[in-house]
Amino acid sequence: MDPLVLTLGLGVLAGIILFFVLYRFTRLRAYQTSLTVLVFTMLVFIPISVVFWPGADVFAIHLAFYVITPYGLGIIMNQIEGQAGRGEKVGRLQVHWAPATIIGFFLVIATVNGILVTVAHQGMPSNLVGRILPEPRSGAEHVTSFFPGTAAHISHKNQALAQEYMQQAKVQAERGWQVRQGWLEAPRLDEASTFQVKVTDREGEPVRRAQIVGEFMRPSDERMDQVFEMHEVGPGLYQTQLRFPAPGRWDLLLQVYRGEELHEQRGVTSVREG
Repeated sequence: MDPLVLTLGLGVLAGIILFFVLYRFTRLRAYQTSLTVLVFTMLVFIPISVVFWPGADVFAIHLAFYVITPYGLGIIMNQIEGQAGRGEKVGRLQVHWAPATIIGFFLVIATVNGILVTVAHQGMPSNLVGRILPEPRSGAEHVTSFFPGTAAHISHKNQALAQEYMQQAKVQAERGWQVRQGWLEAPRLDEASTFQVKVTDREGEPVRRAQIVGEFMRPSDERMDQVFEMHEVGPGLYQTQLRFPAPGRWDLLLQVYRGEELHEQRGVTSVREG
């Protein structure tokens, strides 16, 4: 089950149970109970969200449902109280159009956003992909509808790490290492290809006994990302073999370590059809 659906369902269910427990076993009236449940929910939900931040979109969806639940229950139970106070038989509820509109509006917004977030992270159900999405022009057999992207791997995009990243870039430029990367043969779909990196220092001398790790990232599907480690095959010369599961563009993040020294480099490659 999707985590978003699970946390929303459990949170709403807990709110409903708490509302009726307080309403049944205390002297609080409907709106008093509604306010109590809302305050208690916020006191629990907001600190947990701050510690385990799920993202602004997920936070807003949860907030909307957690507010709507006690508010809607308060309106319904207040209507029942009014009918009982007038000595009328509790029958069809007649809720004023204004609060009903507010509840309906936030339910629609939260539901639509929840669907969009779920599809973005998990993709559409497989039985809907072929019906909703157009036929792929490239002749691909499998189509994915989610887009996690590669932004999560780019740590310097995080504002909190921007200063550290700029300092690292300055140190790297002053060190003067030259890192040349390429393929011994053009990479093709589902074929093993040799990726080679040559590392020299400012004077052109080979940088030996370095540790080189990297990752080829698929912009449209991070589940295909290829993590690799390279081995020294000659003075300052490092190689590894890679096999790509899809043609097209792949983004590269390459990191060269030697002791406390780090050289980071990015690139783009294209994988051809078989």
